[in-house]
Amino acid sequence: MKKILFGLLILGFFSCGEEDSNEIFQGKLEDFVVDKFILKKDSTTKRINLQKQITYNEKHFFLSKDEKGYSLFSASNGEKNHSFTIPDEGPISLNGYHIASQGFDNSEFVAISSTGNVKMYIDGDQRAEINLDWSAYDELPMIQMSDKKDNFRKIGEGHFQLVNNPTNPFAENYVDVNFGKWIAEFDLRDGWICTSNFSSGLGEEFSNSSSAASLISVHNPNNDEFYVMFSPSDSLFQIKNCEVVRKLKLTSRSRFDYLPGIYEKNGRNRSWRSNPKSAANTDLAYDPINELYLRMVKVKTEESRPEVTDIRLRQGLNKSTYLMLVYNSKWELKAELEIIYDIGQTIGNLIATPRGVFIPKPEQKSEDEYELYIIDLSKFSN
Repeated sequence: MKKILFGLLILGFFSCGEEDSNEIFQGKLEDFVVDKFILKKDSTTKRINLQKQITYNEKHFFLSKDEKGYSLFSASNGEKNHSFTIPDEGPISLNGYHIASQGFDNSEFVAISSTGNVKMYIDGDQRAEINLDWSAYDELPMIQMSDKKDNFRKIGEGHFQLVNNPTNPFAENYVDVNFGKWIAEFDLRDGWICTSNFSSGLGEEFSNSSSAASLISVHNPNNDEFYVMFSPSDSLFQIKNCEVVRKLKLTSRSRFDYLPGIYEKNGRNRSWRSNPKSAANTDLAYDPINELYLRMVKVKTEESRPEVTDIRLRQGLNKSTYLMLVYNSKWELKAELEIIYDIGQTIGNLIATPRGVFIPKPEQKSEDEYELYIIDLSKFSN
C-alpha cells in the first residue's frame, strides 16, 4: 500500500511539473526593463518616429522617419548623426506628392509619390529612379500605402515589398473589406513584380472602420519569413511572393473583443474613429537573439474627452493599456506583459535588436530627449 501511495505521489509530482512548464506567464512589462537609453534631440528635430536599427559605415544607428526624410541616431551614445529630407523642388525631388518611404542599411532611402514616381537615395544623393505603372490603382479614388517598419521592406538589391492601405472617404463604405491587393512587390529595373489577392476575413460591419485597412507586419530574418495581420483580427498571414503560404489564428490568455469603429455623418461632413471598447493590434516585432515574436495589442482605452471626434485632435487624449504577447518561433504563446500609457503619452514602435527590445518610456521628462526602455525577454527564450 505504501509503495502504491509513493508511486502516485511521484506521478503527481511529475504531472504538476509538466503543467507548470506550459503555463502562460502574465505580468508587468516594466519588470523586464534592464536598462534605459536616451536619444538626444537637436534644434532641427521636431519629433522622433523610430522604425528600426540599421547599419551605416559599420556602426549601428536608430532610424527615425519623417514625412519625406529620416534621421539617424547613434545606437551607442544617442547623438543625432545624419539626416536627409527630400526637397520639394529640383532634380532629386519627387514627381507628385509623397505617399510612402522607408530607410534601410547604409543610408539607403526609397520614396514613392502619388504619380508612381520612385526614387532611391544614398547619403542624400539620388541613385535610381523608376515610374511604376499606376494603372493597377485606377480602381482606387486615393492611393495610400503603409510604410511603417516592415510594411515597406527591402527583399533584395533594388527589390522591395510594400503594404497597401486603401480607404475611400468619398464613398459610403470607407473600406472595401473584399479588397485583396494588400501586398505588392516591385524592383527599380522592371517595376511591378507581383500583387497579392487575399481577403482580410473581416465582415461587412467593418466597412466603415479605418482599422479594417490597417495592417502590421514582421520579418524574421533568421528564417526569411514575413507575416502580416489586420488591426481588428487574431488571424496571421505568412506571405511569400505575394501569396499566402500559411494562415494562423494567434492565441491569447486574455480575451480580445474586436469591434467596428465609430462612423458619424453630419450632412457632408463625415468622421471615422476607433471604438474605445475595441482591442487593436498595433505592432509586431521579432527578437532575433531570443527567437521570439512580439505582438502589441491595445486592450483598453479610457477617453478623457470623448466629445472630441477629430482624429487629429485626439492625439494624447486617451489613457491606453497594452499587452505585449510573447510567442516562440512557432507562434506558441509564452507570456502576456502589461504596460500603460497615460494621457499625453504615446507608445511608439517596438525596436528589437541584439541588445534587447527597445520601447518608448511612457513618461518623457524632457522635450530635449527621447527616453527608451531596454527590455530583456531571455526568460522566455527557447
